[in-house]
Formats: sequence, structure tokens, C-alpha cells
Amino acid sequence: MQFSIDRDSVCMGDDVDSHRVTLDVRPHRTLGSLLAQALREYRLAAVGGEISWIAEVTYGGYRHDERGLVHPPMSHALALLHVPYPEGESTIIPLSNYFLAMPLRQMAERAGGAEVTLNFHYLSEGARWRPEEFIARYK
Repeated sequence: MQFSIDRDSVCMGDDVDSHRVTLDVRPHRTLGSLLAQALREYRLAAVGGEISWIAEVTYGGYRHDERGLVHPPMSHALALLHVPYPEGESTIIPLSNYFLAMPLRQMAERAGGAEVTLNFHYLSEGARWRPEEFIARYK
């Protein structure tokens, strides 16, 4: 079965070429194993600064309901990837063990024949704050 992996562009010029790749995957694999493979083999953009990425799965297409309303594809956050700057170790926080453990076949069934994509969304303001810094800023 086919799954796509894609990421946001991080700056002007980064969107000149597509970042989308399509993989042939075994249906019994899990979304978590696909994400682990993507983290090993799929290149995320490097930038000068502390950032984060949200890894999410998106499936289905735009659809119209009986009232004529348009509904976008479904998305579920899988993990938060944090990249410190200028040094330190990157971290990954799982956000949905339910979806990370889901077999790819089951995700494809949810999509109803529409495309399923593992997306990486860039958070340019992904720097960490201590709780007291956040509270002081937004009190």
C-alpha cells in the first residue's frame, strides 16, 4: 500500500521543490513504525534557532455533507519533535499512543480510499519556556 510523507517549507526558496515522498509500506505496520522510519530517512529542514515540528497523520479528502457544508480532511497529531539550538539533544514527545499503535491498513480504511499522509508541520516559534516564564508573559 502507498503512504505519503511531506513537510512544511521553512523559508522562501525552500518551497521550490516538493518535499513529498511516497512509500510502499506493508499494511500490518503501525503509524509509529512509519514515523520512526521517517525520522531515520526523511530529512527535516535545519534552521538557525530552536524550533519544533508536529508530526501528524492526515487522511480523507474534502467532503460535502447532506447540508452542503464542506469538511476538510481529518488530522491527528502523533508526536512533537523539539530541536534545541545551538546545542542539546532533540526530543520526541508522543502525543497519541492510540494512533501511533494503529496498523496502516486500519488508517487506510478510515481514509476510505483517499490519500493518507504523514505530515511534519514546522513551528517557527517552537522555543521552550519554563512554566514561570509563560505564566509571567500571559498573566
